[in-house]
Amino acid sequence: MEEARAEGAEGLVSEAETGPGMRTVALRPLKPTDVFWRGLYGVRYSGAHYVVEVDFFDISEKVRLYRDGRLVGERPSPARFQLKGCAAIEASMALYGMKRAHLVEEGCGARALEPLPGTAEARRLAFDARYPAISRAIAVVAWVVLAAAAVTQVPNMLNSLANGAAWLGLSMPFAVPTFALPAWLNVFLGVAGIVAGLDRGLRMVHNPLLDD
Repeated sequence: MEEARAEGAEGLVSEAETGPGMRTVALRPLKPTDVFWRGLYGVRYSGAHYVVEVDFFDISEKVRLYRDGRLVGERPSPARFQLKGCAAIEASMALYGMKRAHLVEEGCGARALEPLPGTAEARRLAFDARYPAISRAIAVVAWVVLAAAAVTQVPNMLNSLANGAAWLGLSMPFAVPTFALPAWLNVFLGVAGIVAGLDRGLRMVHNPLLDD
């Protein structure tokens, strides 16, 4: 018990999240194949290195927090991990990527955690630094594609939900006007929307109207 209190005093306030069982779980090194599904975001605070780890394909949306390479907390998204003093790490997952991954300090505002080297986000940021003009063009195209997909595909989704409800015997007497687009264009916009959403997720950009 004394050991747990001492560990908690160094970083996280909650003793329940800093027990011996968790402290034996080490942060696994990043593998090349992890780039497709694993997010790692780090920040230094009060002499320690904190890392937030997420699995983009985890249905339960678990967020794990490591301090100096050891697991000290695990919560479902959106997660808030209280640190010593008046600081906390807040993390919230998006459909792909993160809505938020910040260190919040009372009186000092918030600063974003940095994606760790080797992650998809770090590679996308490196591409942005090396080819800023191309990166901005891709960002504009991604925004336009997502906006077009939202306008043209959301009515189709709403009508599909209404039809499914009617098939189950539920009354949903409405029909949303749709755009008379050819099937190939609907498929293209759907796929392009996914790709555009992935790029926005890698750039850690989030807009509730476009990305949720």
